[in-house]
Amino acid sequence: MFRKLVLAAAFAAIAIPAAAETTVTVKVAGLDAKAAHAVILQAAQAACREELAGQSSLVQFYTRPDCINSAVAKAETTYSNMRGLASR
Repeated sequence: MFRKLVLAAAFAAIAIPAAAETTVTVKVAGLDAKAAHAVILQAAQAACREELAGQSSLVQFYTRPDCINSAVAKAETTYSNMRGLASR
């Protein structure tokens, strides 16, 4: 029971930083890995869209995929580390 409480607290929110200072809070408490990935991906897309809003469409076209991939990788690494700590 204690592990479930710790796990829920650890997964309560993961912030996804985009290219610079934009953050989006993602609530992954109670989600399995596949559902958490989907939520993280949507949040990364939103953060990168906001981060690149002032750029030209050409810059957005070339920059957005890297921004999204980077944000998802960082968030999933955090998610994985939190899962590892909560399972101890």
